Amino acid sequence: MEAEDSRLTTFHNWPTEASVQPDVLARAGFFYTGHGDNVKCFYCDGGLRNWEPGDDPWQEHAKWFPRCEFLIQSRGQDYISNIQDAHFHLGETVVRTFTLSAQNKTSCSAMLSPVVQTVLQMGFEASLVESLVQTKYLLTGQHYTSVSNLVTDVLQAEEEDRQRGSQSRGNSHPEEMLRQLQEERTCKVCMDKLVSIVFIPCGHLVVCGDCAASLRQCPICRAVIRGSVRAFMS
Repeated sequence: MEAEDSRLTTFHNWPTEASVQPDVLARAGFFYTGHGDNVKCFYCDGGLRNWEPGDDPWQEHAKWFPRCEFLIQSRGQDYISNIQDAHFHLGETVVRTFTLSAQNKTSCSAMLSPVVQTVLQMGFEASLVESLVQTKYLLTGQHYTSVSNLVTDVLQAEEEDRQRGSQSRGNSHPEEMLRQLQEERTCKVCMDKLVSIVFIPCGHLVVCGDCAASLRQCPICRAVIRGSVRAFMS
């Protein structure tokens, strides 16, 4: 799918009523998945859907998947930064919170990164995200460069918190705990496969990859799905 012509051939059954033209999508790195108006980037695997009139594929690519190397090479970092600044309104309440609470300039800078801001926009707890970002930097000297990796770590941390909560309450029924864990990890649509797709922008992880392709709205909050990232649960 690296060649634009190859991506363009995947759009042979693209919905005629779709708001964005195939050639524009293919040029921006996307190929058609064959479901609705769902497309994916051949390089970063970022998924987008539910296109609306006036949507610009390059802008949406830069908005949700700013670390995509194909995007960076094609449009440049300045373009991506401008899109990120316009979308996330740097300086608003959530950013000011981190500016005040960050332990040092490095931590503050990390919290303002496009990857972290994207995850915060998905509704995850700010203090937990900040803790993970700081811990990763202290342990590895590196920051998160992938939305998918950060989301996966956030979900894992949330699950560990739930397990600790159950233990502190003296839960003496391991069978019940196992049942609850299985329910949380089971796709809420097919009730069979494991959940693996996080919806953008709501941040819910409730369906498997197969079922996600056919959904227009999140089954939990009914928010329109604009994109998705794959989460890898241990």
